[in-house]
Amino acid sequence: MNKQYMENEIKNEMKRCIENTDSLNLFERRARLEKLFDLLELLYDVETEGGDREGDRATSGDYGDDEHYTGRVHLKLGGGTLGEERVFIPEKVLRLQNISEGDKVRATVVKRVYSNNHLKNIYSYELLEKATESVESERRVITYARVLSDDDFHGLYIEGEGDDGPLRIDLEDSARGNLNVDEGDIIDYAYWQRDPDGGRVIWIHNIDGDNILTSYDNNDVEEEDRPEQFLQNARLTVFGKGEVVEEHVEAMREAGSDVEHVEDASEEDVESRLDGAELVLVYLDSVLPPEVKKIRDSVRRKGLNVLFIQDDDLNNVFSAVQDKLENNYYFDL
Repeated sequence: MNKQYMENEIKNEMKRCIENTDSLNLFERRARLEKLFDLLELLYDVETEGGDREGDRATSGDYGDDEHYTGRVHLKLGGGTLGEERVFIPEKVLRLQNISEGDKVRATVVKRVYSNNHLKNIYSYELLEKATESVESERRVITYARVLSDDDFHGLYIEGEGDDGPLRIDLEDSARGNLNVDEGDIIDYAYWQRDPDGGRVIWIHNIDGDNILTSYDNNDVEEEDRPEQFLQNARLTVFGKGEVVEEHVEAMREAGSDVEHVEDASEEDVESRLDGAELVLVYLDSVLPPEVKKIRDSVRRKGLNVLFIQDDDLNNVFSAVQDKLENNYYFDL
């Protein structure tokens, strides 16, 4: 996926947002458009890490495969570097290609540009080989964190799990950088292992906060006594894999639901697996970002009800599923 494709996708989403605007959802759509503009700004800004800003002047020549760098990846707070040459790899490339610490990557020069009187290389990236063994990185990431507001201190913060237990991270201006982070946003926050408070926001997910269930939601929900078949005939499509997901899927079937379970969305025709679904469940910890986007876009095209899950507690999941099916409480695409 290249920059032009992502740019077109964002612009198309802007057009759809404008076309569906009316007097009842004007303020909601305005907030949505502002976030899309922020994403577009981030896309242009991230590209400048390797060059390619408007006003940059490209040099002539076709570099093809003549000049490339191959090496192992070292993660930074945002993005990573490649080999001894320390070629920069943008965060979005890491996500789209599932690149991790120690993976072998080739960066090929596709053009050169002049920016501020400096010559910069523009690269294409190719994942050649996943690290054969786990490579420890000092980088830690709190993924899919909900941005909360502290009324007492008039600031934003997130909650997450660190190596030593629960964390609360106050999002100071330095942590937000040039990203427009608001209450209710779903973000990823990266930090070095020894300095949780010194990290920064590296990604704002294009997911409505009302459609995500985290382990910090509904902590005060007590175990409910539900009818044995309380999901009778409910048609669910579940994306995700692993022991927890399998246990949840089995419990849903025992509760009477008809579950279509998709373990690997990368090899599936996603839209065909959504046919007839009353509710789509996506277990975020076991689905890669490119697949999350594919599922999210397919759900939107079909106008389906969706819940993104980052919670292992079956009672919380059942409560959220029940709310979705009965009250439409979480649904706000």
